[in-house]
Amino acid sequence: MASAELKHAIAAARTDLAYRSAVQEHDVIVVEAKDAEWPDEGLGCPEPAATYPPRPVPGYLIILDSVSREYEYHADRNGRIVYCGKRRQG
Repeated sequence: MASAELKHAIAAARTDLAYRSAVQEHDVIVVEAKDAEWPDEGLGCPEPAATYPPRPVPGYLIILDSVSREYEYHADRNGRIVYCGKRRQG
């Protein structure tokens, strides 16, 4: 059973991807959602030219599908999500 934090992160990621893809939220499908530990506050998808102190951050890996393409999101356990882009396919 998914934790409340994971459910919140999935909902936020689905809302974000629906907006980015110009589709309805119910058309965004959860492919995978699991616990992860990121190496720092960049959550594995750092901002260009940003530096983060190396400190493990517990969170989640979320893979969503929209219009037959997979997208990756990373989240921490405080509700912050980071869009990491399209996943390579095939």
